[in-house]
Amino acid sequence: MSESERRIIEIPEISRVEGHSAVTIDIEDGVVTNVKLDVFEGTRFFEQIVVGHKYDELPHITSRVCAICSTGHVLAAIFAVERLFGFEPDRKEMMLRELMHLGMIIESHATHVCALALPDFLKTPDLMDFASEHKTEFLIWTNLRNLGAKVQTLLGGRPFHPVNLHVGGVSKIPAADDLQTLKQDLLSSKQQSLDLAEKVLSFEPPVKRLTVPTFLCLTPSNDEYGYFGNTIKSSEGWEKSIEEYKEYLQEEVVSYSHAKRSTLNGKPLMVGSMARLSLFGSRLKGEAKNIYDGSPLARGDSNTIWNNAAQAIEIVQAIERAIRLIDEIVSHGEEKKSPVKVASGKATGAVECPRGTLYHHYELDDRGKILRADMITPSAQNTARIELDIKEVVSQSKSFDEQMTAHLETLVRAYDPCNTCATHMVSVKNKSRNGG
Repeated sequence: MSESERRIIEIPEISRVEGHSAVTIDIEDGVVTNVKLDVFEGTRFFEQIVVGHKYDELPHITSRVCAICSTGHVLAAIFAVERLFGFEPDRKEMMLRELMHLGMIIESHATHVCALALPDFLKTPDLMDFASEHKTEFLIWTNLRNLGAKVQTLLGGRPFHPVNLHVGGVSKIPAADDLQTLKQDLLSSKQQSLDLAEKVLSFEPPVKRLTVPTFLCLTPSNDEYGYFGNTIKSSEGWEKSIEEYKEYLQEEVVSYSHAKRSTLNGKPLMVGSMARLSLFGSRLKGEAKNIYDGSPLARGDSNTIWNNAAQAIEIVQAIERAIRLIDEIVSHGEEKKSPVKVASGKATGAVECPRGTLYHHYELDDRGKILRADMITPSAQNTARIELDIKEVVSQSKSFDEQMTAHLETLVRAYDPCNTCATHMVSVKNKSRNGG
């Protein structure tokens, strides 16, 4: 192939995404032959770090896996250990944990939707321009982000890496007056969440979706739209226990990336807000239900870009649910705590984090020390689906210009991938079978 026939598109840096990764797209004679998402974040070793530590240290070590989703990692670890011990937390403990988790959902979703995704649609190149040119949206972000941090601080002791959540219960139950103050903050922020959802839904996706993804998410353990459960549901129609996760999730090492990739029987899958709304959107209540029912998501539009709108709808749901939870917590009496009885064995815990289902699996000895650990993050589960999405977008594009490159960035950002930092590269390489 001559130099004039060869085309390479490189984006040396994509900001507004959590983590370091690169995308390489190989094209031969106009046909996309391969897409690789290379995550080159630093090696973490958490599955080995926790080995030898006692069960009560586990949640506070694993929270360091991610500052954004630290509450999710803490709860997944707690649920796994309590499941292994046969321990059942009381109703009030579970409500406190759920309220804490909702704070994480609000903070994380608000940051992604406002600060990471919206600039694409508002045509602002960076957060400085976003803050100066779109003051209303910037204010919504800062207020909702601070609201999520307030929830986590009250329930967890600080806005991230909570110190108040433990196997068997919480160290301190928030005072009723503090909970009522938080309720007022939630009520005063609700309209902003509604405005944000309507704003995001007003933008048409810049790319099309050709194939419908297979969605996976936890079946909520109660009749609410929620983030805790012990069974996984698939859009293919089956449900399985989270203890069987290795039977339906195949985690593999790929030569071109530092991150493992998970597939569903060898096929890409999608987890996260869109998956949850697709499978359990009927459980929504209040304004969240009204917005969802009128959205393309409720009509079955599975374009990945709508994941931004799905997250915005979940912010509304989280605020409404948190308000109801506070009323229940305040009116709920004290219950006698059951003791935690250490036992040996293995068990799995899972929660729905902002980006999808998070699994923690542990094996403990009879002294409560960790023998083995396994963690599967949502972003690892979405990797193969991101690669397929990119392949579809490039395949239906007639040219590789700056606009197409920008659309690829928007597409990757819609998944809200969480790797570690904020530098990405997309390169498109044209090849022919004649060489070059």
